[in-house]
Amino acid sequence: MKRRWIPVATTVAVLAALTACSGAEEAATKAVEARDFVALGDSYAAGLGAGNYGESTTCVQSKDGGYPHLWATLRTVASFGTITDATCAGAKINDVRFEQLRALNEKTGWVTLTVGGNDAGWTKSLQTCLLGTDATCKTSVDTAVTTVESALPAELDALYQMIKEAAPNAKVFVTGYPHLVAAPGAAGVSCDALGDARRKALNDGADSLDELIEGRVKAAGFTFVDVRKAFEGHEACTKEPWIHGLRDNLSESYHPTPEGHKAYAAALFAVTG
Repeated sequence: MKRRWIPVATTVAVLAALTACSGAEEAATKAVEARDFVALGDSYAAGLGAGNYGESTTCVQSKDGGYPHLWATLRTVASFGTITDATCAGAKINDVRFEQLRALNEKTGWVTLTVGGNDAGWTKSLQTCLLGTDATCKTSVDTAVTTVESALPAELDALYQMIKEAAPNAKVFVTGYPHLVAAPGAAGVSCDALGDARRKALNDGADSLDELIEGRVKAAGFTFVDVRKAFEGHEACTKEPWIHGLRDNLSESYHPTPEGHKAYAAALFAVTG
């Protein structure tokens, strides 16, 4: 009987195909196993303003009223593996990078994130707009925008890269921030010292922050969730606000109400299904 010799090139091709098939199966298995959900971010992600904080005195997480929990319910909680809320009120980008990302791993299939407002010095600008003059309000917001445009791109890029490395199988959704106050001239109710000039300054600043975040999110290959339309007509200073005005609990001031966190969840659900 004659031996049939198989060309070396053919053998190599077969082995390569088998290896590729094995790698694809392994990747598919990992993708199926990546069902865990991790929520990251600052007070807007933690649910500040929604109430029901339980014993969470440091990070002030709403136990079930923050948008990550509401979104998980909309998607049906049972569709996830574990759900981890790593959010923390007051968090900045580096807090997420060096503390919250510990919750991520190869089994993480879903990540939500809201961060950047504290890095921009947004709280200080809001205080200045409430207590100062139209001129000092605009100056403070302009300073925050300068910080946003100069410092945040590199910091966000570094954060997003670390998320990719820590959770290589995850779908990542980054939400922006709403306008805090009604547009200048909009019919509504009086809103402390926030007249038209100050409202314009604050909303223009929010646009700058959102546009910067959106650009870096898209560059990273993640999905940006714009919530400004969802809150339109329901900002502070409107008749049916989904953003708190000044509160006895000052930390809740100018954060989403329970309805506001539902609006966040609905905007996220509209993108993710």
